Amino acid sequence: MSPETLSPNWAWYLVPMYFFIGGVSAGAYFIGSLVEIFGQEKHRDLSRVAYYIAFPLILITPILLVADLGRPERFWHLFFYVNGGIPYINLQSPLSVGSWALLVFGVMAFLSFFDNLVVAGRIRFAPFAALYNRIPRKVYALVGSLTGFFVASYTGVLVNTTARPLWAAASPLFGALFVVSAGSTGAAAIALVMALRKMAAGEVFEQLETFDRLAMIVEIVLIAVMMVVAGRFAAPLLTSPYALTFWGGTVLVGILVPLALNWYMRRPDATRGGLVTLAAVLALFGGALLRISLVQAGQG
Repeated sequence: MSPETLSPNWAWYLVPMYFFIGGVSAGAYFIGSLVEIFGQEKHRDLSRVAYYIAFPLILITPILLVADLGRPERFWHLFFYVNGGIPYINLQSPLSVGSWALLVFGVMAFLSFFDNLVVAGRIRFAPFAALYNRIPRKVYALVGSLTGFFVASYTGVLVNTTARPLWAAASPLFGALFVVSAGSTGAAAIALVMALRKMAAGEVFEQLETFDRLAMIVEIVLIAVMMVVAGRFAAPLLTSPYALTFWGGTVLVGILVPLALNWYMRRPDATRGGLVTLAAVLALFGGALLRISLVQAGQG
């Protein structure tokens, strides 16, 4: 593996933010769909918040993706390739397959978003609302969670196609790390909204915190394994400036501190106050820095 491979020169504010925002959306939707499919009526508020988060966020990702192309008018090439004047879907292209998954996920996220607006009475004109029931709602929740899972993981696989040393060396773990981070940041986004709406209490919220706590623990383990697997090619993450953003921002501020706060809030005598909000904000901050650090260090 040669260190002289060409860098894709991705700007930190486009592709890494596409990875991050898409991951938060997919993670939130995945949690909402799990609650939708397996939960009870008492979990309804949590799934509603999750769907309210997922759809607006996923609308931002195509803007970032198209802006990175340099020639936005050619965005349709994300979905179709042309051979002899005939357009076709290239299933060998991770970018193309990911774009189709993003489209399907966006449609499912919209259905869940719109469904909750109808059920909550926020939209009065819905002539097909009578068709809504638990079965189709669970169907598009299932399809959305599967495509959302793919959207969250394929971004980690996508960076490996450039064969940059760090990315290629850690390729077996990038997809898994991005999925787990999506789950953690998705849970953090839900917790943040619920805290702001004074809903951060009760058994359902405690279950969300347990999910987030487990996700952060797995994230730490995957990062440790990634460093071992990457070996000498992980050197960019050990030197400035990425040592600061990755270890100080992602690992310490974005994972370990929220994990400690999460653990502290399990105590019966703990005073939550603004700790839920703080932990959620730090987790989201760490999730963004994870993508920025890995993408930028991999290009260096």
